[in-house]
Formats: sequence, structure tokens, C-alpha cells
Amino acid sequence: MLSYQQILDLARRATKGERKALGRLAGALRPLICRWALVMTGDPTDAEDVAQQVLMKMMASMEGFDGRSRVTTWAYRITKNASLDHQRRAKRDRRLAEKADRLALAEPPRLDDPLDDIEMKRTMRLIGILLAELPMRQREVFDLVDLQGLEPREAAELLEMNPNTLRVHLLRARRRMRTEMLARGFAYGNTGE
Repeated sequence: MLSYQQILDLARRATKGERKALGRLAGALRPLICRWALVMTGDPTDAEDVAQQVLMKMMASMEGFDGRSRVTTWAYRITKNASLDHQRRAKRDRRLAEKADRLALAEPPRLDDPLDDIEMKRTMRLIGILLAELPMRQREVFDLVDLQGLEPREAAELLEMNPNTLRVHLLRARRRMRTEMLARGFAYGNTGE
């Protein structure tokens, strides 16, 4: 590991746009950032993802480093925030995946016609599969509004999102679900199940 003075020198040169210094700084800090990320996430794969994000963020915002704090302190703060964000995303992904699994396994309403009942089960399975394939934000919005029945305004408040942005995500999610259901529904319905 480089000395603090060497790291500070690399950081100063990197803030002036010296690419070699930026690369050496990233290489010097990488083991430390990986170790911090591992402690914070508890998972080597997650730690590697977080470290990669931290290094990219540091490289992109090097001009924001003003030297008032140690370079390692600055890197630690970025690592801590990136780890917390990663954990929040992972938790939200798990919750939504669990909801999608429950939806896929949910017992659809019983219909009088056995063929309608079979078709309803296929449709519910397909919705569960397609929901899991939506981008995270669209999945959240679609779940809250179309599956849980919240008003778009309520969902926007819950997600701390601009209502217009939420409507755009909802529209995209609905379009994608409809397109995929039509595209897969025909083949899905002809599988002989």
C-alpha cells in the first residue's frame, strides 16, 4: 500500500486531470475499498460490485475532491453510501421477487368452466414471470398501482417519486406487460399444458 502522502499526491494530480495518476490511485485504493465493502455487505460478490461502483464514482467525481479530508476518508464515505444503496436495492429486489413468486403461485379464482380455469392459471403464471422481467422501477410501480391497487399519487408518495415520473414508469410497464403477454401468450397457450 502506498503511504498517505503518495496517495494524496496521486489524488492532487488526478484532480488536475492526469489519467495515469487517477489509474494508480484507483489501483492503490481498490484493496482497501474491497475490504470495506466486504465488511459492510458481508458477501464477496456484493463487495466486488460495490467496489466497482465506488471506483467508478471516484474516478468520475475526482474534481470534487478538495483535499479538506483524507483521500481514504472520502473513499470510505463513498464506499459506505454505495454499500447502503446496494443493500437497499438487494432488499427491494428480494421483496419484489417474493411478491412475484407469490403471485405466480397464487391460486387464481375458480371459474365455472374448467377451460377458463386452466387459462386463468396460465395467465397468472405468465404475469408472475413477466413481472419479474420488468426493470426494477417499473416492477415497483406496476405492483403498487396495478396489483396492490394504490392510487398513482399514493404510490408516488410511497416511492418518493414525482407523480409524473411514476406515470411514465407505469405506462412503460403496462406496455411491456401487454406486448410480452401478447407475444408469449400465443406460444404459451399452445404448449399443450
